Amino acid sequence: MRLAQRWMPQVGRQEKIMLNATRKWFVVAVLVGCGGSQAAAPAANTANEVKPGDAVAAPRNPVSKRGSGTVSATFGPGGGSLELAEGPRVEIPAGAVTKSQDFVLKLAQKTTAFFNKESERPLGPTFSCAPDLDSPGAPIRISFPLASLPDGWGEPSIAYEVAEGEVVGGEDSTRTKWQYERAALSGGRVVAQLPQLTGLRMQFVLTNLEAQ
Repeated sequence: MRLAQRWMPQVGRQEKIMLNATRKWFVVAVLVGCGGSQAAAPAANTANEVKPGDAVAAPRNPVSKRGSGTVSATFGPGGGSLELAEGPRVEIPAGAVTKSQDFVLKLAQKTTAFFNKESERPLGPTFSCAPDLDSPGAPIRISFPLASLPDGWGEPSIAYEVAEGEVVGGEDSTRTKWQYERAALSGGRVVAQLPQLTGLRMQFVLTNLEAQ
């Protein structure tokens, strides 16, 4: 019994020493872990971030967009097309735009210029495409869907508005006139080819053959 009494406290002491050592190592591990969580996070990569004022690269491939009432897109050397659900379509050829340029195709205020003659009538809505653009290399294609010419009507053309100068006595007003360019049926559309966009209104027109 004496041997047992001497041995038992020793065992308890060893277990207590081991337990204290384990606690110390546990405290150290927790402190190390907490310290690691306070390390600074890696800096964010902003190499591809677009900053205000940065120039937008001009698209090199053709861009095509379609909308209702108004539609816009940014064109580059590849050109592209804008089309309205109401029918008008404008195609800018490759090379006509040398740098990034925004274009807008939209329905415009109606004109009564083509209702005053029996010899012609408007086809489709009045529309505009801006800004103005010269395309000496290849023509700009303007088109509108038309399967066939109505009986008694022929020689489709496009009328486009050009500025003549400021209105005398007018404030921020411009005097304009309408010029005509012939169009033709092609692939279910009436197509006109123009050397430029004036940024003003356009209107397809049909000629009354019986009134001539």
